Amino acid sequence: MSGDDSTDRNVEIWKIKKLIKSLEAARGNGTSMISLIIPPKDQIARVSKLLAEEYGTAANIKSRVNRLSVLGAITSVQHRIKLYNRVPPKGLWCTVVHHHRRG
Repeated sequence: MSGDDSTDRNVEIWKIKKLIKSLEAARGNGTSMISLIIPPKDQIARVSKLLAEEYGTAANIKSRVNRLSVLGAITSVQHRIKLYNRVPPKGLWCTVVHHHRRG
């Protein structure tokens, strides 16, 4: 393994550890988390359609706080995957933690 590969791997490990710590800190009412893993040969359009269907389903959640939190998290994921024209060769992983703030 060359020095650049080792550095890249260490950066990736650091990013994952940082993400895990932020996910562990997510607490409280009105917190929604979405983890979306898109395999390498999948299509962004199919995933976008899936998220749109989930958004429609989430709109029926009775609790206002939960509904807004879930809808906000889904919207955030939708905006993030719009940044891609196609799924990268190694696939795509997107995690969003959405906190609904009261008042």
